[in-house]
Amino acid sequence: GDFRIPVACTITEWNLFADQSGSIQIDLWRDNYVNYPPVDADSITGSAPLTISSSNKNAVAGAGLTGWDTTLDAGDIIRVNVDSVTTIQRVTIVLWMTRTI
Repeated sequence: GDFRIPVACTITEWNLFADQSGSIQIDLWRDNYVNYPPVDADSITGSAPLTISSSNKNAVAGAGLTGWDTTLDAGDIIRVNVDSVTTIQRVTIVLWMTRTI
């Protein structure tokens, strides 16, 4: 799915919550409205995608976001791309952000 960022901000943490124990790897792609849609080359997660491994939840903050492009501009579009999944059927992504003023 895609969602649009309403204000300039910086990602500070992410959480994943799954409907059951399993494994999943998710990449986030970002681009602006003019260049829609985001593609794999627009990944913001670097070599540290969002993951759950043999569990039903995971969270990463601070240094765990090393390699991420955490700065988002107002109007950016984020595309959620599931790279791989085992057992999990539904996952909730929570992105913690600090608004840029």
